[in-house]
Amino acid sequence: MTSLELSSVLLGNILIFLISFIVSAIPLYLAIKTLGSKTGLFKTAFIVIVSGLIVSAIRYYLNTWSGLIAFFILIWIYHESFRLGWIKAFLAWILQFVFIFVIYFIITLLSNLF
Repeated sequence: MTSLELSSVLLGNILIFLISFIVSAIPLYLAIKTLGSKTGLFKTAFIVIVSGLIVSAIRYYLNTWSGLIAFFILIWIYHESFRLGWIKAFLAWILQFVFIFVIYFIITLLSNLF
């Protein structure tokens, strides 16, 4: 493999990585916007990356109560990052999954049409 091929493969992988995180941030972005907070898509994608790393580290190092601790830290990250109250941060977490379900449902319906 030449250096040009290697660099194009590396650039392609980086672009796929960035696009996948931006796409995965769309449900959280819609949830935050629905709750009336100001955010941008790239800020939301950055929060998704950072919170994913933090939650993964907690789940890896703490076995017994890791899910509960990670949940509260995720709500705290939403609370601080998006300047939401605690209840709105929790609602953003719930709405994120609602939007994921709706998007998944729409994609499933569209894929069955073709």
